[in-house]
Amino acid sequence: MKRFTKLFLTLALLFVAGSVSAKTEKVHATFENPSTTPNVTWTAATKTFKWTANSYNQLRNIGLPTGDISNYKKLVVDCKIVSGERFRILFYKGSSNITLWAEDGVNEYIIKDELEKSNPNDFAEYIKNCTEICLSGSNAAANGEAVINDVYLETYNDEGEKVEATFENPSTTPNVTWTAATKTFKWTANSYNQLRNIGLPTGDISNYKKLVVDCKIVSGERFRILFYKGSSNITLWAEDGVNEYIIKDELEKSNPNDFAEYIKNCTEICLSGSNAAANGEAVINSVYLETYPENESVELPEIVYEEDPGRPTGTFVDFTTAFPELQPKMGLGTDNHPIVLGNGDPLIGSRGNHNVIADLSNYSKLTIVTTPGLKILVYLNHEIDSKNGPADYTEEEAGKYNIVETQADDNGIIEVDLTQFDKLDLNAICLPWDNSNKGTVWYLLLTEATTVPVKVGSTGYATFSSTKAVDFTNSAIKAYTAIVSGKNITFTRIKQVPANTGVLLWGDANATDNLPILAGGPLGVIQDNLVATATDMDGQALAGKYILAEKDGVVGFYKAGSSATLAAGKAYLVVPAGARIILPDGEVTGITAVEAAEAEAPVYNLHGQRVVKAV
Repeated sequence: MKRFTKLFLTLALLFVAGSVSAKTEKVHATFENPSTTPNVTWTAATKTFKWTANSYNQLRNIGLPTGDISNYKKLVVDCKIVSGERFRILFYKGSSNITLWAEDGVNEYIIKDELEKSNPNDFAEYIKNCTEICLSGSNAAANGEAVINDVYLETYNDEGEKVEATFENPSTTPNVTWTAATKTFKWTANSYNQLRNIGLPTGDISNYKKLVVDCKIVSGERFRILFYKGSSNITLWAEDGVNEYIIKDELEKSNPNDFAEYIKNCTEICLSGSNAAANGEAVINSVYLETYPENESVELPEIVYEEDPGRPTGTFVDFTTAFPELQPKMGLGTDNHPIVLGNGDPLIGSRGNHNVIADLSNYSKLTIVTTPGLKILVYLNHEIDSKNGPADYTEEEAGKYNIVETQADDNGIIEVDLTQFDKLDLNAICLPWDNSNKGTVWYLLLTEATTVPVKVGSTGYATFSSTKAVDFTNSAIKAYTAIVSGKNITFTRIKQVPANTGVLLWGDANATDNLPILAGGPLGVIQDNLVATATDMDGQALAGKYILAEKDGVVGFYKAGSSATLAAGKAYLVVPAGARIILPDGEVTGITAVEAAEAEAPVYNLHGQRVVKAV
């Protein structure tokens, strides 16, 4: 997240309002009761100013404003030089002055610019505390004379430039209609009811002082105006009539911590329904932004962008190295500023579907380095389309998804233990819908697994396979291969299981363990008729195959029915018709089953006992 300091940046907003008539005031020097020093004469009838070659040759008290003259933008001196080349205009503060020069013709000065040029250190004092503006000779070697046609101060334009929303090509969400002919905006009672792309400026809008929305509410009480920065927004409310907002004040009131980001990096201003229980309708007479007048400025907090905290120490695999086809929205953007995510933004992937974008089964931990306190959702193992958050899933969908709700600690670290899940299909990583939750993800890191989790069910049995070679030597859970010999199938204990090899597991009921991955790499292929499942399998894929199951309390390998399923990381058995199962040392007893065999097919449990009919 972008952090703010207490340093304030004053933006001087000076511009010409080209699309509106200027509202300025001219205050002319009256020359009613001027005073002259001994070396000057003033002839009122001809407005003639003469001076001698002397350092004290001033025409004073000419009738221009004094004191705080900061509301005046220009000084204009219109004169005809009769003799000499030029004369001086003196801006006094007490007995000190700053000098400007007038030549033949119309001389126009931007007061702030000219005084700052002459005296950059304290020019502002002469503007805020001006005691007099007067004329003075040039102090050249020769005398001089000028006819003064006019001298006046001109105020800044007190009206800004209006930029109207065009509504030329607006887009609507499904819960909104826009009728261009009548400029009618209708919305339904829904949280996604926006009229977008209405044609207002975007980007840095700090030169705009006001937003004005002129509307007639036909039904409903009010609607929203949304200031977007990325997917986050600040909400203002429009009611019937002319709604006028001072942008800085209103955004700061709603979001005092980072309102300046919405002003400096505004991605859109749009209209939205009220989200009330009832539908609504409004006629939009006019929507426009208005710039600051010429003599106004705005104070905005300086935006200090978050700095890269650095990659943490440890042995990690970069997510983009493991999955180069995926490009998370993290680090610096094309503008060389941090990519700030917020309010539902995806880091990688997208919610709303159950696409698998990465298999994380070779990793034990996901580490996210981000803004301290940032909340992130990790979507895993979705058999159904993913939702906005945990509260959006129904009871019927339980067990068909995993969402990990995380929040970065004070150091900006999130760690997700991947070993807690039976499978590790990544669907998406997103921020929750929360306007106050914003930040930058700097690193997305994976820790390679050194162990593989295993567990057996309540009967003490399971099938197992892994993409890694694993070691059962010191485990209380025992592994067995299945070897077909004629019509016999023999289960033989094995302590080191090669990768992608199916085995039968036996142990205490509900036993779990983490098996070491064999550092030496994959073992050789062994003879085995238990086939590893690399992916989830359905009844069609399992046709003719035997799976570990239970039926009516009888545990065995049953021929898979049409509705059978088998998850990745398990195994199925290839059994010839009439095969008899031989068990080692009588250890393997009581296996569960779920799918019935075909009506006439013989079925055997793991004691070698034929089940007359699995029903």
